[in-house]
Amino acid sequence: MARRPGAIGAAVGAAWLLAAAPAPGQPADPALGERVYREHCAVCHGESGDGRGHAAHHFKTAPRDFTKGRFKIRSTTGGQPPSDDDLRRSIVRGLPGTGMLPQDHVSEAELRAVIAYIKTFSPRFAETPAPRALALPPARPPGPDTLERGRAVYVKGECAECHGKTARGDGPSAKDLKIKPTDLTRRPFKVGPTAGDIVRALLTGLDGTPMPSYQGVLEDDELWDLAYWLDSLKTSPVVTDDEREARHVIRMHQPRR
Repeated sequence: MARRPGAIGAAVGAAWLLAAAPAPGQPADPALGERVYREHCAVCHGESGDGRGHAAHHFKTAPRDFTKGRFKIRSTTGGQPPSDDDLRRSIVRGLPGTGMLPQDHVSEAELRAVIAYIKTFSPRFAETPAPRALALPPARPPGPDTLERGRAVYVKGECAECHGKTARGDGPSAKDLKIKPTDLTRRPFKVGPTAGDIVRALLTGLDGTPMPSYQGVLEDDELWDLAYWLDSLKTSPVVTDDEREARHVIRMHQPRR
């Protein structure tokens, strides 16, 4: 597989050396995790994981501050840290639209090691060693009235208060929010490209932002109808400034071998 250049600018780090995969059950290698992080992630996230690396100023979406232990993109319940699988997904798939480019060439040994190292920056991971992932409700197959129902759910959930009547992030409360609401018509979404990814974000909320969890607020079928409606609003994906900057950062900071 050809390697893809990248930079973990907004969430986890950048490209790193390949290593042999560990035997099943073998603990992550702490020395490998630290080396991977310091050589390739610290440039954005900082040596101490506080999101203040030398390249952090390049990005509109700031690199994640790992010391807080709060992550927007996760499958766990509100207030819990992400699971290892969540961190793995962010590394391998990236966070579309941000400086976190996909790192799908990473070896299993490096992946496990750098995840373990990132978790040392915040005590929240030790306090919740096995965060519980929320199961997605069974998908409701879309039908001829799905979009109409989804639009009604958007109104019921008062989503327009922040995101606006046309879902462009310009609701009446938007001007008062430090973290601005997402323009739901623009792609790519950080949470992922599918309706299932949208449902997950609706269930978990986005920690550290005004976006709440709708678990227990909307019925399972309503979550899927809303997700299908939001998916129908999508425009053609664009390459963002952060993604361009990430490629520049990797060119400038990738170790020469």
